[in-house]
Amino acid sequence: MPSDNTVTTSEMSLRERLVRAADEEIRHRGTASVSMTAIAERAGVSRATAFRQLGGAQEMIVQVGLLRAERHIERALERSAGRGDIFAKMEDTMAYNARELPEDPVIVALMAQHSASARHPDILAVTSAVSEPLLRTGQEAGLIRTDIPLTELLEYLIEQTFLAAEDPNRSDTAARLRFRRYVVPALRPQSSEGADATTQEELEKALTVAADALAAANRAARKLRREVVE
Repeated sequence: MPSDNTVTTSEMSLRERLVRAADEEIRHRGTASVSMTAIAERAGVSRATAFRQLGGAQEMIVQVGLLRAERHIERALERSAGRGDIFAKMEDTMAYNARELPEDPVIVALMAQHSASARHPDILAVTSAVSEPLLRTGQEAGLIRTDIPLTELLEYLIEQTFLAAEDPNRSDTAARLRFRRYVVPALRPQSSEGADATTQEELEKALTVAADALAAANRAARKLRREVVE
């Protein structure tokens, strides 16, 4: 008999089905009108089972948001592949998200929570699929600060992405300007960390590693959904 921490294949399949049912209900009814009863009926399970698997309405929104985030992750990775250095890739991703995320009502609902969403472990897990390989490579190259935990850097990136997406001016130019003014200075090493000591050879090596990491992240993103819902 499985332990409490073990999720069987049938349980994973059930939760996947419920999340996808919730996704479809939201597409038809919107986030304000969707109900757990309707989700349960669409998935062919009881309302009690839907609540047990998905939790409350807020957690259901998060799980649907994660499902939809996979599509954004894939597009962001495709766009950033082969583009410039670490900061250029991050900047391009922020500009893409600022334009695209507000088009999705579920993502908008997540953004409305700001700090709570930025610190949600599942959202951090999805975000890290794209950003963590770049941040780690940047740290190894001396381009990204190491005096702050990676989790906090990821939270900051999520919060700035939400702010860029909520800005009335969501143009490509505005998003890139936000990245250069607020994100880059926050990510760069402080003078005491010796950022100027980075050599060209180390930088080129780091960029090669970053390209490999992004390719691996693209593959990992497809598997992340199952790991998150366990």
